[in-house]
Amino acid sequence: MDGTASQLGQAAEALLRAGLSVLPARREGDAKRVAVRSWKPYQQRLPTEAEVRAWFANGHTALCLVGGAVSGNLEMIDFDLAGEAFAPWAALVQEMAPGLLEQLAIETTPSGGRHVIYRCDTPVCGNLKLAQRKVNTPGADPVTIGGKTFVPRKDAQGNWSILLTLIETRGEGGIFLCAPSDGYSLTQGSLSNLPVLTAEQRETLLSAAWSLNEVCP
Repeated sequence: MDGTASQLGQAAEALLRAGLSVLPARREGDAKRVAVRSWKPYQQRLPTEAEVRAWFANGHTALCLVGGAVSGNLEMIDFDLAGEAFAPWAALVQEMAPGLLEQLAIETTPSGGRHVIYRCDTPVCGNLKLAQRKVNTPGADPVTIGGKTFVPRKDAQGNWSILLTLIETRGEGGIFLCAPSDGYSLTQGSLSNLPVLTAEQRETLLSAAWSLNEVCP
């Protein structure tokens, strides 16, 4: 086992000890997937120490966490498109609940985005899209924005457009890659010692994100 793999394995064991359902993962460009045959059982139970040691003895370069109840009501807010919505969202949170932002675990992603990670003292729901933006395109040709390629769709009026997701969550039943996976770096807090928010504090974070939505439902 090389140094990187050893570090990842040690981190995975620390995350497991913190009560988080941690799994090996693979990242190939924008494609991310769990590197076990079936990960659904780990939506309901934590892996064993033996399982984690065996997985990360195989040279994996990434790990991921399973959100929701199995990980102590774990939830992550994902800021995509190079994290362009993170700064305005953070300013809103500071205004709505001074001091809350400093409690959160925050990491950067390979594409320049941000992950905001925490636990809640009440159950969290499944994945949510919180803030989106509609961009019109001249036709059906794929469009690349923020390093990602999108395929336009035509509406009933014959107009082509793409729908960009600026902010979304990973909650119950969701997974996400995280530090110390290659390209991910913690800038605040610790994944092994996550804050536990009240339902009201979580609502503040989500409300700030919803206020940045540009697409009418």
